Amino acid sequence: MSDTRVGARQTVRLGLVEGDLLVEDHARIQPLEGNLVVVKGEASFEGSVEIDCDFECSSLRSRDGMVRIDGGLTVHDDIDVDVALYVRKTASANSIDVGGKLSVGSLRAKSVDVGGSLDAQGELSAEVVDVGGSVEAAGALVAKSLDVGGRVAVGGGEVSELADVGGTFASSKPLKFAKIDVGGTVELEGGEGKIIDVGGRLVSKGDLTCDEIEAGGVIDVEGNLSGGSVEVGGRVRVSGDVALARELEVGGEAEISGVLSATDVEVGGRLRTAKGLVKGQAKIGGAVDAPHGLKAADIELGRHSRCTGTLVGGRVRLGRGSEVQDVYCSELDAGAGARMGKVFAERAILGDGCELEALLFTHELKQGAEVRCTTPPQKASALPPFPL
Repeated sequence: MSDTRVGARQTVRLGLVEGDLLVEDHARIQPLEGNLVVVKGEASFEGSVEIDCDFECSSLRSRDGMVRIDGGLTVHDDIDVDVALYVRKTASANSIDVGGKLSVGSLRAKSVDVGGSLDAQGELSAEVVDVGGSVEAAGALVAKSLDVGGRVAVGGGEVSELADVGGTFASSKPLKFAKIDVGGTVELEGGEGKIIDVGGRLVSKGDLTCDEIEAGGVIDVEGNLSGGSVEVGGRVRVSGDVALARELEVGGEAEISGVLSATDVEVGGRLRTAKGLVKGQAKIGGAVDAPHGLKAADIELGRHSRCTGTLVGGRVRLGRGSEVQDVYCSELDAGAGARMGKVFAERAILGDGCELEALLFTHELKQGAEVRCTTPPQKASALPPFPL
Protein backbone atom coordinates (compact mmCIF):
# COMPACT_ATOMS: atom_id res chain seq x y z
CA MET A 1 0.00 0.00 0.00
CA SER A 2 1.73 3.17 -1.21
CA ASP A 3 1.67 6.56 0.46
CA THR A 4 0.29 9.68 -1.20
CA ARG A 5 2.42 12.82 -1.22
CA VAL A 6 1.32 16.38 -1.95
CA GLY A 7 4.15 18.79 -2.66
CA ALA A 8 4.63 22.31 -1.33
CA ARG A 9 2.17 24.92 -2.69
CA GLN A 10 0.27 22.33 -4.70
CA THR A 11 -3.52 22.10 -4.90
CA VAL A 12 -4.64 18.49 -5.19
CA ARG A 13 -8.04 16.80 -5.43
CA LEU A 14 -8.37 13.61 -3.42
CA GLY A 15 -11.07 11.07 -2.63
CA LEU A 16 -10.06 7.86 -0.82
CA VAL A 17 -6.40 7.47 0.20
CA GLU A 18 -5.65 3.81 1.02
CA GLY A 19 -2.34 4.44 2.81
CA ASP A 20 -0.76 7.43 4.55
CA LEU A 21 -1.00 11.02 3.32
CA LEU A 22 2.03 13.33 3.44
CA VAL A 23 1.39 17.02 2.72
CA GLU A 24 4.03 19.74 2.48
CA ASP A 25 3.94 23.47 3.33
CA HIS A 26 1.23 25.71 1.87
CA ALA A 27 -0.53 22.89 0.04
CA ARG A 28 -4.29 22.72 -0.42
CA ILE A 29 -6.51 19.64 -0.42
CA GLN A 30 -9.84 19.60 -2.25
CA PRO A 31 -12.39 16.78 -2.65
CA LEU A 32 -12.38 14.72 -5.81
CA GLU A 33 -16.15 14.47 -5.55
CA GLY A 34 -18.71 15.31 -2.89
CA ASN A 35 -17.37 17.03 0.23
CA LEU A 36 -15.17 14.40 1.90
CA VAL A 37 -11.60 13.16 1.77
CA VAL A 38 -10.86 9.88 3.61
CA VAL A 39 -7.34 8.72 4.53
CA LYS A 40 -7.15 5.11 5.73
CA GLY A 41 -3.75 5.72 7.33
CA GLU A 42 -2.04 8.69 8.97
CA ALA A 43 -2.27 12.25 7.68
CA SER A 44 1.06 14.02 8.17
CA PHE A 45 1.47 17.74 7.47
CA GLU A 46 4.76 19.67 7.23
CA GLY A 47 4.03 23.39 7.41
CA SER A 48 0.68 25.12 6.92
CA VAL A 49 -2.06 23.17 5.12
CA GLU A 50 -5.61 24.02 4.02
CA ILE A 51 -8.38 21.48 3.43
CA ASP A 52 -11.52 22.65 1.63
CA CYS A 53 -13.91 19.92 2.82
CA ASP A 54 -14.68 17.37 5.52
CA PHE A 55 -11.63 15.27 6.38
CA GLU A 56 -11.32 11.81 7.94
CA CYS A 57 -8.17 9.86 8.84
CA SER A 58 -6.72 7.32 11.24
CA SER A 59 -4.39 9.81 12.95
CA LEU A 60 -3.19 13.34 12.25
CA ARG A 61 0.23 14.90 12.77
CA SER A 62 1.27 18.48 11.95
CA ARG A 63 4.62 20.22 12.35
CA ASP A 64 5.77 23.83 11.80
CA GLY A 65 2.48 25.29 10.66
CA MET A 66 -1.23 25.60 11.11
CA VAL A 67 -3.95 23.33 9.77
CA ARG A 68 -7.19 24.88 8.54
CA ILE A 69 -10.15 22.63 7.67
CA ASP A 70 -13.21 24.17 6.02
CA GLY A 71 -15.50 21.38 7.20
CA GLY A 72 -15.54 18.67 9.83
CA LEU A 73 -12.65 16.57 11.12
CA THR A 74 -12.95 12.92 12.16
CA VAL A 75 -9.81 11.23 13.53
CA HIS A 76 -10.15 7.68 14.80
CA ASP A 77 -7.05 7.82 16.96
CA ASP A 78 -5.01 10.89 17.97
CA ILE A 79 -4.39 14.46 16.78
CA ASP A 80 -0.98 16.04 17.39
CA VAL A 81 -0.51 19.62 16.10
CA ASP A 82 2.33 21.81 17.31
CA VAL A 83 1.07 25.26 16.18
CA ALA A 84 -2.66 25.68 15.48
CA LEU A 85 -5.71 23.74 14.29
CA TYR A 86 -8.85 25.40 12.88
CA VAL A 87 -11.94 23.27 12.14
CA ARG A 88 -15.09 25.01 10.92
CA LYS A 89 -17.47 22.21 11.95
CA THR A 90 -17.15 19.34 14.45
CA ALA A 91 -13.76 17.90 15.38
CA SER A 92 -13.72 14.43 16.93
CA ALA A 93 -10.81 12.23 18.02
CA ASN A 94 -9.60 9.97 20.78
CA SER A 95 -7.11 12.57 22.00
CA ILE A 96 -6.22 16.06 20.78
CA ASP A 97 -2.87 17.73 21.52
CA VAL A 98 -2.32 21.24 20.14
CA GLY A 99 0.65 23.36 21.11
CA GLY A 100 -0.90 26.72 20.33
CA LYS A 101 -4.51 27.47 19.36
CA LEU A 102 -7.43 25.11 18.77
CA SER A 103 -10.59 26.53 17.20
CA VAL A 104 -13.57 24.30 16.33
CA GLY A 105 -17.26 24.41 15.61
CA SER A 106 -17.81 21.77 18.27
CA LEU A 107 -15.58 19.14 19.81
CA ARG A 108 -15.80 15.51 20.95
CA ALA A 109 -12.80 13.69 22.41
CA LYS A 110 -11.61 11.67 25.37
CA SER A 111 -8.79 14.09 26.17
CA VAL A 112 -7.82 17.57 24.99
CA ASP A 113 -4.47 19.22 25.74
CA VAL A 114 -3.91 22.76 24.38
CA GLY A 115 -0.97 24.98 25.20
CA GLY A 116 -2.64 28.26 24.29
CA SER A 117 -6.36 28.81 23.71
CA LEU A 118 -9.38 26.63 22.91
CA ASP A 119 -12.43 28.13 21.18
CA ALA A 120 -15.63 26.24 20.33
CA GLN A 121 -18.67 27.74 18.62
CA GLY A 122 -20.85 24.88 19.88
CA GLU A 123 -20.57 22.11 22.47
CA LEU A 124 -17.28 21.07 24.03
CA SER A 125 -17.37 17.43 25.17
CA ALA A 126 -14.31 15.62 26.57
CA GLU A 127 -13.41 13.56 29.61
CA VAL A 128 -10.26 15.58 30.32
CA VAL A 129 -9.55 19.17 29.19
CA ASP A 130 -6.16 20.73 29.95
CA VAL A 131 -5.51 24.22 28.53
CA GLY A 132 -2.65 26.55 29.41
CA GLY A 133 -4.41 29.77 28.42
CA SER A 134 -8.15 30.22 27.90
CA VAL A 135 -11.27 28.22 26.99
CA GLU A 136 -14.35 29.68 25.34
CA ALA A 137 -17.34 27.56 24.34
CA ALA A 138 -20.59 29.14 23.19
CA GLY A 139 -22.32 25.80 23.77
CA ALA A 140 -22.34 23.51 26.77
CA LEU A 141 -19.22 22.10 28.39
CA VAL A 142 -19.47 18.40 29.23
CA ALA A 143 -16.32 17.11 30.95
CA LYS A 144 -15.03 15.08 33.85
CA SER A 145 -12.12 17.40 34.63
CA LEU A 146 -11.10 20.86 33.43
CA ASP A 147 -7.68 22.40 34.13
CA VAL A 148 -7.15 25.88 32.68
CA GLY A 149 -4.48 28.44 33.51
CA GLY A 150 -6.45 31.55 32.57
CA ARG A 151 -10.10 32.25 31.76
CA VAL A 152 -13.00 29.89 31.01
CA ALA A 153 -16.33 30.97 29.45
CA VAL A 154 -18.91 28.28 28.63
CA GLY A 155 -22.62 27.98 27.91
CA GLY A 156 -23.60 25.81 30.85
CA GLY A 157 -23.22 22.04 30.92
CA GLU A 158 -21.65 19.75 33.50
CA VAL A 159 -18.23 19.14 35.07
CA SER A 160 -18.56 15.82 36.89
CA GLU A 161 -15.25 15.91 38.81
CA LEU A 162 -13.08 19.05 39.01
CA ALA A 163 -12.85 22.43 37.29
CA ASP A 164 -9.49 23.96 38.26
CA VAL A 165 -9.06 27.47 36.80
CA GLY A 166 -6.35 29.99 37.56
CA GLY A 167 -8.26 33.13 36.59
CA THR A 168 -11.99 33.41 35.87
CA PHE A 169 -14.66 30.76 35.34
CA ALA A 170 -17.87 32.02 33.70
CA SER A 171 -20.98 30.13 32.59
CA SER A 172 -23.76 31.88 30.65
CA LYS A 173 -26.30 29.12 31.45
CA PRO A 174 -26.99 26.96 34.54
CA LEU A 175 -24.16 24.57 35.35
CA LYS A 176 -23.89 21.25 37.19
CA PHE A 177 -20.57 20.61 38.90
CA ALA A 178 -18.76 18.52 41.47
CA LYS A 179 -16.02 20.99 42.43
CA ILE A 180 -15.00 24.40 41.10
CA ASP A 181 -11.61 25.66 42.28
CA VAL A 182 -10.83 29.13 40.89
CA GLY A 183 -8.13 31.61 41.81
CA GLY A 184 -10.01 34.74 40.75
CA THR A 185 -13.73 35.01 39.93
CA VAL A 186 -16.63 32.61 39.39
CA GLU A 187 -19.59 33.93 37.36
CA LEU A 188 -22.65 31.66 37.04
CA GLU A 189 -26.22 31.86 35.78
CA GLY A 190 -27.32 29.63 38.62
CA GLY A 191 -26.42 25.99 39.07
CA GLU A 192 -26.08 22.99 41.32
CA GLY A 193 -22.97 21.33 42.72
CA LYS A 194 -20.92 20.15 45.66
CA ILE A 195 -17.98 22.54 46.21
CA ILE A 196 -16.98 26.05 45.12
CA ASP A 197 -13.60 27.35 46.29
CA VAL A 198 -12.81 30.80 44.85
CA GLY A 199 -10.05 33.18 45.85
CA GLY A 200 -11.94 36.33 44.91
CA ARG A 201 -15.57 36.81 43.91
CA LEU A 202 -18.52 34.47 43.35
CA VAL A 203 -21.46 35.84 41.33
CA SER A 204 -24.60 33.88 40.43
CA LYS A 205 -27.44 35.40 38.40
CA GLY A 206 -29.88 32.67 39.34
CA ASP A 207 -30.62 30.19 42.13
CA LEU A 208 -27.49 28.43 43.37
CA THR A 209 -27.36 25.16 45.31
CA CYS A 210 -23.98 24.05 46.63
CA ASP A 211 -22.96 21.90 49.58
CA GLU A 212 -19.83 23.91 50.41
CA ILE A 213 -18.81 27.41 49.32
CA GLU A 214 -15.62 29.20 50.31
CA ALA A 215 -14.87 32.65 48.86
CA GLY A 216 -12.01 34.91 49.78
CA GLY A 217 -13.76 38.12 48.78
CA VAL A 218 -17.43 38.59 47.88
CA ILE A 219 -20.51 36.48 47.16
CA ASP A 220 -23.39 37.96 45.13
CA VAL A 221 -26.44 35.82 44.31
CA GLU A 222 -29.45 37.10 42.39
CA GLY A 223 -31.90 34.47 43.58
CA ASN A 224 -31.87 31.88 46.35
CA LEU A 225 -28.77 30.31 47.89
CA SER A 226 -29.06 26.84 49.41
CA GLY A 227 -26.74 24.04 50.48
CA GLY A 228 -24.51 23.07 53.35
CA SER A 229 -22.05 25.77 54.43
CA VAL A 230 -20.85 29.17 53.21
CA GLU A 231 -17.65 30.92 54.28
CA VAL A 232 -16.69 34.30 52.81
CA GLY A 233 -13.91 36.63 53.87
CA GLY A 234 -15.66 39.82 52.79
CA ARG A 235 -19.32 40.50 51.99
CA VAL A 236 -22.27 38.34 50.99
CA ARG A 237 -25.42 39.61 49.24
CA VAL A 238 -28.38 37.40 48.30
CA SER A 239 -31.57 38.78 46.74
CA GLY A 240 -33.66 35.77 47.84
CA ASP A 241 -33.55 33.27 50.71
CA VAL A 242 -30.50 31.56 52.22
CA ALA A 243 -31.10 28.00 53.44
CA LEU A 244 -28.06 26.16 54.82
CA ALA A 245 -27.84 22.81 56.58
CA ARG A 246 -24.70 23.92 58.40
CA GLU A 247 -23.05 27.30 58.94
CA LEU A 248 -22.82 30.76 57.41
CA GLU A 249 -19.56 32.54 58.23
CA VAL A 250 -19.00 36.07 56.91
CA GLY A 251 -16.02 38.29 57.67
CA GLY A 252 -17.78 41.51 56.66
CA GLU A 253 -21.45 42.27 55.97
CA ALA A 254 -24.28 39.89 55.10
CA GLU A 255 -27.27 41.27 53.20
CA ILE A 256 -30.08 38.76 52.60
CA SER A 257 -33.36 40.07 51.19
CA GLY A 258 -35.31 36.95 52.15
CA VAL A 259 -35.21 34.51 55.07
CA LEU A 260 -31.93 33.24 56.51
CA SER A 261 -31.96 29.72 57.91
CA ALA A 262 -28.85 27.84 59.08
CA THR A 263 -27.43 25.81 61.93
CA ASP A 264 -24.89 28.48 62.93
CA VAL A 265 -24.30 32.05 61.76
CA GLU A 266 -21.25 34.22 62.40
CA VAL A 267 -21.05 37.69 60.83
CA GLY A 268 -18.19 40.04 61.58
CA GLY A 269 -20.04 43.14 60.45
CA ARG A 270 -23.68 43.96 59.79
CA LEU A 271 -26.42 41.38 59.24
CA ARG A 272 -29.49 42.38 57.22
CA THR A 273 -32.21 39.81 56.60
CA ALA A 274 -35.99 39.77 56.50
CA LYS A 275 -35.98 37.03 59.15
CA GLY A 276 -33.30 34.86 60.73
CA LEU A 277 -33.95 31.29 61.88
CA VAL A 278 -30.81 29.73 63.36
CA LYS A 279 -30.79 26.37 65.12
CA GLY A 280 -27.53 26.93 66.96
CA GLN A 281 -25.50 30.10 67.55
CA ALA A 282 -25.93 33.49 65.88
CA LYS A 283 -22.89 35.66 66.58
CA ILE A 284 -23.04 39.15 65.06
CA GLY A 285 -20.24 41.67 65.42
CA GLY A 286 -22.09 44.67 64.00
CA ALA A 287 -25.67 45.81 63.62
CA VAL A 288 -28.65 43.55 62.98
CA ASP A 289 -31.53 44.56 60.73
CA ALA A 290 -34.14 41.77 60.88
CA PRO A 291 -37.64 43.35 60.62
CA HIS A 292 -39.37 40.00 61.19
CA GLY A 293 -37.01 38.92 63.95
CA LEU A 294 -33.92 36.82 64.66
CA LYS A 295 -34.27 33.47 66.41
CA ALA A 296 -31.41 31.23 67.59
CA ALA A 297 -30.51 28.90 70.43
CA ASP A 298 -27.68 31.29 71.32
CA ILE A 299 -27.56 34.95 70.19
CA GLU A 300 -24.48 37.09 70.77
CA LEU A 301 -24.25 40.74 69.68
CA GLY A 302 -21.01 42.72 69.75
CA ARG A 303 -20.30 45.95 71.57
CA HIS A 304 -22.39 48.96 70.55
CA SER A 305 -24.42 46.83 68.17
CA ARG A 306 -27.84 48.00 67.02
CA CYS A 307 -30.69 45.60 66.35
CA THR A 308 -33.95 46.24 64.49
CA GLY A 309 -36.39 43.39 65.01
CA THR A 310 -37.30 41.05 67.86
CA LEU A 311 -34.64 38.75 69.32
CA VAL A 312 -35.75 35.24 70.32
CA GLY A 313 -33.26 32.83 71.84
CA GLY A 314 -32.40 30.26 74.41
CA ARG A 315 -29.56 32.52 75.54
CA VAL A 316 -29.11 36.15 74.48
CA ARG A 317 -25.87 38.04 75.16
CA LEU A 318 -25.75 41.76 74.45
CA GLY A 319 -22.43 43.57 74.21
CA ARG A 320 -21.64 46.72 76.14
CA GLY A 321 -23.60 49.72 74.85
CA SER A 322 -25.74 47.73 72.44
CA GLU A 323 -29.28 48.79 71.56
CA VAL A 324 -32.06 46.29 70.76
CA GLN A 325 -35.84 46.07 70.61
CA ASP A 326 -37.90 43.35 72.30
CA VAL A 327 -36.15 40.22 73.61
CA TYR A 328 -37.61 36.77 74.35
CA CYS A 329 -35.21 34.22 75.87
CA SER A 330 -34.41 31.72 78.57
CA GLU A 331 -31.30 33.63 79.71
CA LEU A 332 -30.37 37.26 79.12
CA ASP A 333 -26.89 38.63 79.77
CA ALA A 334 -26.82 42.36 78.94
CA GLY A 335 -23.54 44.27 79.10
CA ALA A 336 -23.15 47.66 80.74
CA GLY A 337 -25.12 50.47 79.11
CA ALA A 338 -27.24 48.17 76.95
CA ARG A 339 -30.65 49.52 75.96
CA MET A 340 -33.66 47.24 75.36
CA GLY A 341 -37.36 47.33 74.66
CA LYS A 342 -39.56 44.77 76.41
CA VAL A 343 -37.73 41.76 77.84
CA PHE A 344 -39.28 38.36 78.58
CA ALA A 345 -36.76 35.99 80.20
CA GLU A 346 -36.53 33.17 82.69
CA ARG A 347 -33.26 34.61 84.03
CA ALA A 348 -31.75 38.03 83.40
CA ILE A 349 -28.42 39.66 84.20
CA LEU A 350 -28.37 43.43 83.61
CA GLY A 351 -25.03 45.27 83.67
CA ASP A 352 -24.48 48.75 85.11
CA GLY A 353 -26.51 51.49 83.45
CA CYS A 354 -28.80 49.24 81.40
CA GLU A 355 -32.08 50.73 80.23
CA LEU A 356 -35.23 48.82 79.25
CA GLU A 357 -38.95 49.47 78.81
CA ALA A 358 -40.19 46.44 80.76
CA LEU A 359 -38.96 43.14 82.19
CA LEU A 360 -40.96 40.01 82.91
CA PHE A 361 -38.96 37.11 84.40
CA THR A 362 -39.78 33.78 86.03
CA HIS A 363 -36.69 32.65 87.95
CA GLU A 364 -33.87 35.09 88.67
CA LEU A 365 -32.88 38.72 88.17
CA LYS A 366 -29.41 40.19 88.76
CA GLN A 367 -28.80 43.83 88.03
CA GLY A 368 -25.95 46.28 88.43
CA ALA A 369 -25.94 49.91 89.47
CA GLU A 370 -28.19 52.55 87.92
CA VAL A 371 -30.33 50.16 85.91
CA ARG A 372 -33.45 51.94 84.66
CA CYS A 373 -36.68 50.20 83.73
CA THR A 374 -39.65 52.29 82.57
CA THR A 375 -42.00 49.76 84.13
CA PRO A 376 -40.69 48.08 87.30
CA PRO A 377 -39.50 44.46 86.67
CA GLN A 378 -42.12 41.83 87.38
CA LYS A 379 -41.74 38.19 88.34
CA ALA A 380 -44.30 35.78 86.89
CA SER A 381 -45.02 32.08 87.02
CA ALA A 382 -44.84 31.78 83.24
CA LEU A 383 -43.81 33.75 80.16
CA PRO A 384 -46.06 34.48 77.19
CA PRO A 385 -45.51 32.36 74.05
CA PHE A 386 -42.38 33.33 72.16
CA PRO A 387 -42.78 34.59 68.57
CA LEU A 388 -41.09 32.95 65.54
